[in-house]
Amino acid sequence: MKLQAECVTCIIAQVKNVTAMLNLSDLEREAAMQDTLNYLSGANYEGCTPESMGDLWQILLGHIGQNDPYADIKSLCNREAMKMLPATREKVARAEDPFSVALKYAIAGNLIDYGLEHPVSLDEQNAQIDAIANTPFSRDDSAELREALGRAKRMLYLGDNAGEIVFDRLFIERIRAEFPQMEISVVVKGSAVLNDVTCADALEVGMDELARVIDNGDGSPGTVLPRTSAAFRQAFAEADVVLSKGQGNFESLSETTKDQLYFLFTAKCDSVCAEAGVPKFSIVCMKNGAL
Repeated sequence: MKLQAECVTCIIAQVKNVTAMLNLSDLEREAAMQDTLNYLSGANYEGCTPESMGDLWQILLGHIGQNDPYADIKSLCNREAMKMLPATREKVARAEDPFSVALKYAIAGNLIDYGLEHPVSLDEQNAQIDAIANTPFSRDDSAELREALGRAKRMLYLGDNAGEIVFDRLFIERIRAEFPQMEISVVVKGSAVLNDVTCADALEVGMDELARVIDNGDGSPGTVLPRTSAAFRQAFAEADVVLSKGQGNFESLSETTKDQLYFLFTAKCDSVCAEAGVPKFSIVCMKNGAL
């Protein structure tokens, strides 16, 4: 999904949010925004938004002065989501179709996103996750996904945001229960970017108890394949099934030809909604190539 004019507006809003959340001085904010505008004036519109945001994040770090400025926010999101885990796990266990309900919770967890133009508070996110998990899919290829998992030996799960990863854990617990033969690898970012999940975040929620945790070697808020490590690209190619969480992964992988790649996300921006053909704030389970 190529960078669009509408994405530039969103990127500028994200930079504004980041500098405000991190309490930069007025002078630092102005300098960061000037560098952002300078970069965007020559942006590659043949690339995707996560590619540009990855570049801009490196520029912003020069103004912020630390490598993981969202570390405390990510840990808070993880801890808050972990509080919901016992009750949510019980709801999944009681469900008529636990796989479908666990999948919906994993996608509903995609609401936890402090890169949004108008990020929600922790109270708002906790109130909305249950509601979203009880709504129907706007695109539903979950039956085909389930069949693919039944045939697969190796699954790659591309993580998205901190906090959200707790609900990914819940879904992977269900996959483990139904498909015990599966070799599962959960992929995190190679370096911190926004509130995207890193190895430290995955370990904080105990993901290593369920799956092998690997990083993709890159610090873009998506999966920009040319920027990832050779080891990750090999794992991506060899996986029988790839589950891709979040809009950033959809934006960066929607034009790949990988078979048995499934996009799982909550549609949160107009450009992604138009590309996927879904309403805003709907939940999506869509096989690659289904557009």
